[in-house]
Amino acid sequence: MKTIKVFTFLVSILLFLVSPGIQGDTSRKAGKKSAYTVSIAALTGFLYGQGEEIVYLDETSDAYLSQLLWDMKPLFYAGTALKVSQIDPLERLGFFIDLSLKSGIPRKTGIMEDRDWINKQYGINDDLTHFSSHDNYTQGAFLLDLAVGLSLPIAGRLVFQGYIDFSYMYFSWASQDGYTQYASKDSTGTYAPWDDTIPKSQHYGPAINYQQEWRILTPGLAVYIPFPYGLSLRLDARISPWIWCTALDDHFLTERQYSDRTSQGGLLVEFQGEIAFAPHSRWELSLSLGYRSIKGLRGPTYSRNTGATSGLVVQSGSGGTGYHGLDTGLSVKIRL
Repeated sequence: MKTIKVFTFLVSILLFLVSPGIQGDTSRKAGKKSAYTVSIAALTGFLYGQGEEIVYLDETSDAYLSQLLWDMKPLFYAGTALKVSQIDPLERLGFFIDLSLKSGIPRKTGIMEDRDWINKQYGINDDLTHFSSHDNYTQGAFLLDLAVGLSLPIAGRLVFQGYIDFSYMYFSWASQDGYTQYASKDSTGTYAPWDDTIPKSQHYGPAINYQQEWRILTPGLAVYIPFPYGLSLRLDARISPWIWCTALDDHFLTERQYSDRTSQGGLLVEFQGEIAFAPHSRWELSLSLGYRSIKGLRGPTYSRNTGATSGLVVQSGSGGTGYHGLDTGLSVKIRL
């Protein structure tokens, strides 16, 4: 709800700033249309990927103590978009503003897998010690992107675009039911070597809840190619180290809550392609396919005992967050 209010506010400001300029341009020169247009779009599609939660051995090591993978396979979404752009980007240098919001539809979206390598803490071996698998439900998902940039026509039928994009992503997952497999432990506290024949213990009810909240600032480059008969193609590429993520992990069985603040060492890489068809000057259909990957993001982890009355928060290790997802979308755009 908070994200929707922010989106509504941004849309209102954008229309307030842009509309007078567009209308004023036409009023100053009677009979001459503005070079810019405002369009709105309805979006639908799905994400196919995973959120990743990592616990590292320590602040300097790349070794995993724990890894949790949260499926979105797939997560369907619906949304809307607002864009200010040139009517004919081949005409001259110009600007564009693109704002979009996608909201995930809550549902079961696959499984959550949790792996632990506890023996690494004692320098014994790298064997897997714990594994669990649970049904995963995506409870909430919001994705907002705001891009501002310039378009430069080159080579007659080609438009080069450079822009800055601010991206916000929020995901909330809940795992329940499923099973656990834990290696046996000897008198010294060492876990036995992993064996796939370890019995599965069935679990019923809630297991773990997890949330990720992402803020990303990304420079981007794109090529826009218009074709005859209302067809066009747009190819995008983005890469950025400016990533901030906060994550919250609730373990109900152990009554522990973990909070990560990751902002170091990460890298976002993203590619997108969009094919559009405009059978009329006022509306357009488009199909897009994109891939976003975030890896290597690290930061401190804080924990507290949710069963204790004091709720004391302590720094308890080094955490990591990750995300990768394929985004397939369909949109219907109307020019105002």
